[in-house]
Amino acid sequence: MTTTLTPRADRSATNLSVVARTARTGQLVAVGVAMTTLPWLVWGSAIAQAHGLIDWRLPQGIALWVLAPSIAAVTALIGGRPALRDLGRRLVAWRVPPATYLLALAVPAGIAAAAVALAAAAGHQPRPGVLMSLPAALAYLGYGIGLYLLTEEAGWRGLLLPRLQARMRPVPANLLLGVTWSVWHYPLLHVPGESDSGLPFVGFLLLTTSTTILIGALVNAAAGSVLVAALFHAAFNATYSYSGVVGPDHTPLWTAAAASALLAAVVCAATRGRLYLR
Repeated sequence: MTTTLTPRADRSATNLSVVARTARTGQLVAVGVAMTTLPWLVWGSAIAQAHGLIDWRLPQGIALWVLAPSIAAVTALIGGRPALRDLGRRLVAWRVPPATYLLALAVPAGIAAAAVALAAAAGHQPRPGVLMSLPAALAYLGYGIGLYLLTEEAGWRGLLLPRLQARMRPVPANLLLGVTWSVWHYPLLHVPGESDSGLPFVGFLLLTTSTTILIGALVNAAAGSVLVAALFHAAFNATYSYSGVVGPDHTPLWTAAAASALLAAVVCAATRGRLYLR
């Protein structure tokens, strides 16, 4: 019996084949090295200067933008043009269920609000707007979508997530990605002047890993759209900075981590561990 694929089904089969061929351990390690080397060099220069080891630092604003050429290069290295085309398709995929866009904005805002309320109930007095004003947060949201689409999310959700999910079930894949994402940020927690500086790593790890599960579920529901992940990431940073979740008082960080972990557990249970992966 001969099965004839429609053009759309044929493209989907081709994309899955490209991902499967480029999901070997060595290829995944290559992606991780490419994602880490230059940002850590940038952040490391600031840490070294703060400790008096050197008297200069690289411009911190380039720490994410240096990812774009690194991601393009490693994608071509592990899979050539087919892998580049697959990544490009994921980056520009915008025809997705509208609910995924809405949730990408609403979930971070809801968690931030819950974190502030829980911190207040515990006797703390969160001060929204101190770390980042509301106008600045809205401007950051608009800028951050493009920033994360072309940098972090192109790597985390564009390259690594589909390949990890090709090798293991969605929940373990996203947990591994979440831990990787957390460790990747570790030097940033020690860069003087950064909003994340001084945050407790365990709380940050719990928050980032549970958030990875939430983003992964939305990306799967949106058929692999990296744009949805970039929107969530920008909303995550904007709302958490405005609300004070990542401020000097660490109580909101812990309450946000707890709320995120609870929501991630609910999503895992509701989808029976599939996280909406088709």
